Amino acid sequence: MTDSELIEFLTNRVELFKDFPIDKIEELIKGSRVVTFEPNEAIIEFGKEVRFLGVFIEGEAEAALIDDSGQQRSIETKKPGDIFGVVPLTTGDRAFANLICVSHCKALLIPRDFFSQILVTHSPALQYIVRLVSHRSKLMALEKCGREAERSVFRQCEDPYGFLLKTDEPIKILVINCGSSSLKYTLFDTSTPEREVRGKVDRIGHDEMDHIFKTDKDEIRKKLPGGTHAEAFNAIVEALPSEQGGFIKSPDEIIAIGHRVVHGGTIFQNSVIIDEKVIQEIEKLSELAPLHNPINVIGIKEAMRVFPSAQHVAVFDTNFHQTLPTYAYLYGLPYELYKKNNIRRYGFHGISHLYVALKSAEFLKRPFTELEIISCHLGNGASMCAVDHGRSIDTTMGLTPVEGLIMGTR
Repeated sequence: MTDSELIEFLTNRVELFKDFPIDKIEELIKGSRVVTFEPNEAIIEFGKEVRFLGVFIEGEAEAALIDDSGQQRSIETKKPGDIFGVVPLTTGDRAFANLICVSHCKALLIPRDFFSQILVTHSPALQYIVRLVSHRSKLMALEKCGREAERSVFRQCEDPYGFLLKTDEPIKILVINCGSSSLKYTLFDTSTPEREVRGKVDRIGHDEMDHIFKTDKDEIRKKLPGGTHAEAFNAIVEALPSEQGGFIKSPDEIIAIGHRVVHGGTIFQNSVIIDEKVIQEIEKLSELAPLHNPINVIGIKEAMRVFPSAQHVAVFDTNFHQTLPTYAYLYGLPYELYKKNNIRRYGFHGISHLYVALKSAEFLKRPFTELEIISCHLGNGASMCAVDHGRSIDTTMGLTPVEGLIMGTR
């Protein structure tokens, strides 16, 4: 975009610059810069100092907060012609929300000095800024009251993040982690949170399989004939309603099944209900996780076969790291490799890192979004994650799970 095109855009599309002197706009443009941002990149981060006034030129971004359950809550959407950063720039306060790109974005960033020396000295612009600050301050006050209420509830609540799986109506939930040679599962009953079945079918694909499952009373071990994942799932369906298991009368009692899926790429930013399209997308991402995603798909299809009445949900190991800023997920490689071949840092163990961070907040009796946390997932696979006010901002694993910390098997 040339300077003349930018001048035309500002005067016609941005209310702040309505009737603004052209020579002053030219001065602003010379001292400012146009910056591009990628999807999921944070333009402004919660709690950080803001040093510029921004004007959206292209794309769309979402002003949002991470609530104390780790979920993102949208406040408003920014589009071309909208401005941002005006409240913290005017009041000197730090940003009270994240501004995250929904799509590829382009914005004009006007330095703080130009804001104070040129913009606020123009009476119509100053009036517009005052009105905008007043409106945003009301929103901030409401948000602050809401967050204070959340903190009060948090302090009084024994289970702020629902780890005890209590529901208004009792339901049974099955969680599955399907690997190449093992199938791990846990069945939860929300009517009696302490009652659960944890099991594992091991040595899938060998001459003989082992099935171990623990109830609140016993540990049962069985030797099974060699088989595939289909036989492993059949064994689970036979065990759960058995005399030793006794946990369900029929597979139809299971309302929901959660599947751990290793790689969601940049397509899946949250957990999703599984349908045929989701399965196809997970299969496409096998290019990035050839040892994991194909097996995860097998697990999903077999679970759908033996539990046809349940709602199946995919939970991705990469989800939590979708908030990584550009400087954290891009490698020092030619940019074309990222654009054409998806070579970037994805991060893994996200399910674990989010859980550990939430448990830390629960233990400290402080809301998740108030804390800066370093979480560690240590085992045969190991990684660390920096969690800033509820957002993953850096992690040691990268394009593959091999990168990062020294590990037992990698």
